[in-house]
Order: sequence, then C-alpha cells, then structure tokens
Amino acid sequence: MDAAEKISRDLLAQAIDQLCDGITIADANQRGFPLIYVNGGFERLTGYSSAEILGKNYRILQGTDTEQPGLDVIRAAVAKEEGCVVTLRNYRKDGSMFWNELSISPVHDADGKLTHYIGIQKDVTARVLLEQHLHQSNLDLQTLNQQLNTLAYTDHLVGISNRRYFDEQFASLLANAQRTHSSISILMIEIDHFKQFNARYGRSAGEECLRMVGDCIAKSFSRSGDCAARYAGEEFAVASLAINLDDLKRHAQKLCEQVSALNIPNSDSSHGVMTISIGGVHRLPNRETTEAMLVNLADQELFAAKRDGHNRVHILGQ
Repeated sequence: MDAAEKISRDLLAQAIDQLCDGITIADANQRGFPLIYVNGGFERLTGYSSAEILGKNYRILQGTDTEQPGLDVIRAAVAKEEGCVVTLRNYRKDGSMFWNELSISPVHDADGKLTHYIGIQKDVTARVLLEQHLHQSNLDLQTLNQQLNTLAYTDHLVGISNRRYFDEQFASLLANAQRTHSSISILMIEIDHFKQFNARYGRSAGEECLRMVGDCIAKSFSRSGDCAARYAGEEFAVASLAINLDDLKRHAQKLCEQVSALNIPNSDSSHGVMTISIGGVHRLPNRETTEAMLVNLADQELFAAKRDGHNRVHILGQ
C-alpha cells in the first residue's frame, strides 16, 4: 500500500466516523448478525459506546418494543438477502425514544455469498413528529369541517335537518326519480293550533313541543331514501322515494297517531293534546316537474286537511 492510498483510507475512515448518521456493519455469517463496527455517529445517536455495542445484535435498540410493522419488513428482506429502508421506534442507552430511519444493504463477496450488512441510521424524530402533527391537524380540520357542515344543515332549535338541507336533498331525490322513472312523495306537516298553544303555554313550552314533534317526524322517516326537516315555523317537510301510495298514507296516518300519543296538553284542541295535519302528493315526475310544483300541491292538500278539522291526512296520488 503506497502512502497516497493509506492517506485516502485514513481520510475515509475519519469521514465515516465524523458523519452525523450512524454507520454499522453486521456479520451476516454469524447467528443473529452481531455488529462488528459502529462509527462515532452511531455512538452519539444511541449513547452506546462501540465497546458496549460490538458483538451484540442491533435489536438492543428495540428494547421490548418488538411489535412494529417495520421489523416484519426487515425480516422479509433479510430472508431474501435484500436491502430495505424502514422507520422504527428505537431507544437510546438512557431509555429515551427516537424515530430511526434505518437503511440496510447486503454485501456479497466475489462468489456472490452474503457476508455483511451495512446499516445507516438517521434520526428522523423531528420529521415524524411534524408529520404526526400535520396528520392530526388534518384530522382536526376534517372534524371541524364536518361539525360546520352539520351546523349549516341543522335546525338548532329543533335538532333535525333544516330548510337548506331539505331543499338540496329534495332536488337530488327529484332528479333521481326523474332519471330512474320512479315515484317521489312529499309531505307538508303542520302542528295544529300551534300559535294559540305558544300564546297560552309560553315560548319555552312551544319550543319543547317543536322538538318533540320534530324528533317524532325524523324518526318516522329515517330511511336512506327519506329526508325530513323543519321547513318553517311550525311546519315540517318530508321527501321520500321508493314508497307506494297506500304505504305512504298508512305511514302518514301512523305519524299522526304517534304525535297524538306524545300527550302534549293543548286545551285549544278538541282532542285535548297536540296534533298535526298532513298534506301530501305522490307522483311519477316528468321532465317538467319541479320541486316548487310538488310543494305547492302538497301545501294545497295540507290546507284541505286543516279545513276538514285538523289531525288528518290528505294525500294526492297519481
């Protein structure tokens, strides 16, 4: 070896030893692949001196944290005598955890026989923590957006969907019915004598009445093809697909009975309790059918139900 070659090798050894990243060499011919070389970067990264670590398996950095997906990746790569890059939770001599980006590469001799594994360890704790923070921030943002979306489409007094949500869903349901040539139903529902009830029993009682009746309506129409919402004041609206006229009438009548069964006292009603009137339309829409047309027809039937004595159902079928 001439002087120039010796200087180059000494310089290379010094450079490797001064690297910030850890460099290790493991003997692939011995069981467990014991470490036969670690550089100064590894000592500084882990807190272990070369005297403490040489001859030991790299798994000393894992401690008891052995159920990590990255370890399965390493085992699979070693079984095939291949390299890999994984990020692991590792532990320094003092027990502190750091995220280690470990890259291992196999070394073969001239005959192609595996002799060693070169390992490069990089402390990526700051990067992983930032990624976790960004991920959590994205989750928080998604949650916030979901909450804002819920608030935008919820009637805050009654606790069910609001007019804005109903209008959007009704338009979607009508378009679906027109596209598939199927029937659509709409019900307009009004609490009977509500203004007198509010004046007699007070605003608080009126609000509680709205909540109880609204909840009853929402639960009665809760299928994926239904949309129930507070429409305005004491009026509610329901749009529904995939229900025939007879079933719709029976369901609406049952809803009237369920509201009466809430037993909300109302001395202004001949029934002695709060009741509702329902007007509706069941129709196979054509291309010219609009939401406004259907709402107008349902409103006419609602007016007829109230004119005929309240607490009843009027549904126009096609």
